[in-house]
Amino acid sequence: MADHSSCKNEFEDLLKSLPPNYPVGGIYVKGMFVPTAFFSNVCDCLAYFIDEDGQVLVVDVEKINAITFGEADRGCDC
Repeated sequence: MADHSSCKNEFEDLLKSLPPNYPVGGIYVKGMFVPTAFFSNVCDCLAYFIDEDGQVLVVDVEKINAITFGEADRGCDC
């Protein structure tokens, strides 16, 4: 069984302070942008997000480099 006491980082603390279904434009995981729509919860070093299609994204909290709030730039030439 993994030791989850070592996964504490600033993103875990931030995510734990957010209510479920909080709007999140996207996250950066190991430097790559991952679009999301909502934060769901965080448990045992795993962060759960919902994307625009309603799919659940599960991410290791230690791999999150950044979180975007509001409308994220997704390459639109609008």
